[in-house]
Amino acid sequence: MADTPRVLRISFEFHVRRDLSRNIHASRVHRALDTIADRVVGLAEGLFPWAHKVTVRKEWLYNWIDEPEIVDLPATEDNTPDAQ
Repeated sequence: MADTPRVLRISFEFHVRRDLSRNIHASRVHRALDTIADRVVGLAEGLFPWAHKVTVRKEWLYNWIDEPEIVDLPATEDNTPDAQ
């Protein structure tokens, strides 16, 4: 275990309604990102003291195409509660 890389990743997605006609200025987005990142990093030392660094990834996306496909896998003994 000593040389095994371990990473805890937490993602948040803040969605803006498509019908919102308001322009969201880049400066507001950057301030929001910085504030959220600062607060999470501020909590990290007390809540996850094992970490020696934090990678902060900031993205502002325009998802013109976002078509996730959910595929149901066949039931197995391991993924079906009733099979146990």
